[in-house]
Amino acid sequence: MVDVAHTVPSSPDCPPPSRGRRALPWLAGLLALALVVGGGLLIWKPWRSQDLPQSACWSALSKDDLKPLAGSHGKATEQGAARIQTPGVPDDPANRSNTCFLDWFPDGGDGSRTFLSVQVDPALDGIDADRANASAGGRPVATLDFGTGAVGLATTETDRHVRLYVRCDFKVLRGGAAPQYFRIDVGGNVLDGVPPAKARQAQADIALKVARVAAKEYECANQVRLPAIAPTIPDLANG
Repeated sequence: MVDVAHTVPSSPDCPPPSRGRRALPWLAGLLALALVVGGGLLIWKPWRSQDLPQSACWSALSKDDLKPLAGSHGKATEQGAARIQTPGVPDDPANRSNTCFLDWFPDGGDGSRTFLSVQVDPALDGIDADRANASAGGRPVATLDFGTGAVGLATTETDRHVRLYVRCDFKVLRGGAAPQYFRIDVGGNVLDGVPPAKARQAQADIALKVARVAAKEYECANQVRLPAIAPTIPDLANG
């Protein structure tokens, strides 16, 4: 039985809460979540990333080889040909070149910088002459052990390069005496945020990979011997 005496009817002056009022806390929560997620995206910026070619420099290099040299976000573009220009092969600018360049275009930034340059050619001046030129003015030069039949040089500012010399008995060389080595010269600007030591080690790794491709293109009469991995680059003064 209902206790009619204690049943209090709702006052006409106090209507029940509307659906809109009941939804306000949910809307506020969703808005707060959106602000948190949006703020995180602005910090993380997932749409800003490294855009690197799948292969570069005569197909010797992969995206992973380029990552240590690239900026945190932006795009790399390559200037180069499909194959290495070698002695005894007619010049073919459309398909062959002895140089490869990769430029870095920062996302949201102005201008570009060449973060990787690679040149392959016969070492006409020889290793000793190159070492003397690189060390001019007291700049430090490190000799790198690439095993039997190959030697490397690492230099620092203002001529930051890694050079790898590979023993090669040239079958054909147009004009002049044949040198004993072909040379892989790897350089480029170090981009903001890339540690110089990391960049120089990446250059040594790149020199070795390009050397493998160049050895096939040069068709050396001797058996070219190259190590499985590049040696560790020692610290050089002035970074």
